[in-house]
Amino acid sequence: MMFGKPSNEPKPETEFPSLAAEPEPVERIDTIIGEGTRILGTLHCKTLLRVDGVIEGDVISDSKVVVSEKGLIKGNISAENFTLGGELTGNAKVRGKAEILSTGKLYGDILTKTLIMDESAVFDGKCSMTKAVEELKKDTLPDLPGMKDLMETKIPEI
Repeated sequence: MMFGKPSNEPKPETEFPSLAAEPEPVERIDTIIGEGTRILGTLHCKTLLRVDGVIEGDVISDSKVVVSEKGLIKGNISAENFTLGGELTGNAKVRGKAEILSTGKLYGDILTKTLIMDESAVFDGKCSMTKAVEELKKDTLPDLPGMKDLMETKIPEI
């Protein structure tokens, strides 16, 4: 409409299709071990865990564990998925995807379905990979020291 009169001109397209890929959904972090925090003992977690502090003990998670550049774990980890940007001195048993970022340092063995390791990452240990998640539950896999007891530990209901 121009000056109150209807216009017969076609309207320009104002909406353009998005060329950008759909962003990945943001994962909700339910538990954060903050910088300057130190935990001694076994930590059981059902939801996503982010470690910016220090844990001296085992971590057992039904979800994902993320260790930031400032994070340090001295113990074994059992998780669905695992991202290491800091340091782990211990073994990891990951049912899904394990990722060691360029700042990550793993001093221990890892048992996982999928391993992604950045170019500058440090890994001093052995890796056993499987083709299916079910294989991680079988006793026929190579036993990592302390892992059998760790994997059989049930997370108590809260």
